[in-house]
Amino acid sequence: MREAVADSRPLVERPREISAAKPRQPGLLRRLAERRSPRRVKVSTALRFYHEVVGLDHLHYGLWNGEPLTLDGLKVAQDRFTRHLLSWIPEGVRSVLDVGCGIGSTALMLKQSGYEVEGLSPDPYHQAVFSRRVGTPFHLSRFQEFRPLRRYDLVLMSESAQYIWLDRLFPAVGASAPGGHLLVADYFTVNGAKGALGRSGHALDRFLAEARTAGLDLVRREDVTERVAPTLELARSWIERYLDPCLALVADHLERKTPRLVRFGRWLLRSRIEKAADLRTLIDRDAFLHDKQYLVLLFRIPR
Repeated sequence: MREAVADSRPLVERPREISAAKPRQPGLLRRLAERRSPRRVKVSTALRFYHEVVGLDHLHYGLWNGEPLTLDGLKVAQDRFTRHLLSWIPEGVRSVLDVGCGIGSTALMLKQSGYEVEGLSPDPYHQAVFSRRVGTPFHLSRFQEFRPLRRYDLVLMSESAQYIWLDRLFPAVGASAPGGHLLVADYFTVNGAKGALGRSGHALDRFLAEARTAGLDLVRREDVTERVAPTLELARSWIERYLDPCLALVADHLERKTPRLVRFGRWLLRSRIEKAADLRTLIDRDAFLHDKQYLVLLFRIPR
C-alpha cells in the first residue's frame, strides 16, 4: 500500500504536542524507574559485546527462511529482516529518524537506498560507531526527551518501542513526524502473559489502543512471530553449549578454593541470579510463541 507523506522541510517553530490532554501522573514504581534512568546517556555493555566479540552488525531478531542455526545463519536472517522492513517504507518518504539505531546497520542500508537518515540513541558507543559507519546526523538522547528541529517523513522503531513508556512514546512520535508515518518492528505480549515474559514488551492490546487514542491510523500489519522464533533457539543452544559449561567450571574452581566466599557471593548476587533464570524463560521458543507476537506495524501519524 503506497501513499504520499508529509513534506520534510525544516521547521522554525517548536514542534507541537499531538494531544492537548493532560498526561496521567506516573505511579510510584514508574517514578522510581525514571529516577534510576534520568535524562542522561547510558552505555549498553551487552550490545557492545554482541558487536565487538560475537561480530554481529545487526542487534535484532532475524527473519529465518531455513538457514542453519549458526552465527552465519543468524547474520543472513538479520540482513533479510532489515531489507524486509525497508520494503515497507511508503512511496514519497525522503527523511527517516531511526530511533534506537544501534550501531547504524539499518541506517546505512537506508542511506545507500537514497534516504536522508538520522540516528537516535542514548548510548555513546552507538554514537561513535554510527558516526564512523554512516556519517549522518546522530542524536545522543532518549526518544522521549528528543526535541526535533525538523519534520521527518517516517519514524522507524526496530525493537526500540518496547523500552519507552507509552504515554511518552506517541507524543514523541507525533512531534517528530506530524503527517508522516511510524514503522514499528517489535514483539508484544498477548494472552495475559505473566512473569518475565509479561514484563518484556508492551501489551499488544494496550499499544494499539494508545496509538488510536493518539490519532494514529494503522495502515498495515504483519505477524512474523514464527519466522523470528529460530533466533531464540540459537540463543538457547549457545547458552547450553558454551555459557553453562564455562560458568560451571568457574563455580567448581571457586567452590574448592574459597567456599565461604562463594556462598556469600551467591547471597549478595541473588537478585542477579534470579534475573539470569528469567533470561532462560525469555529465550524459551514455545513460551515466546504462546505469550508473544512479533509484528511489523505501519501507522499514519496525524498532522
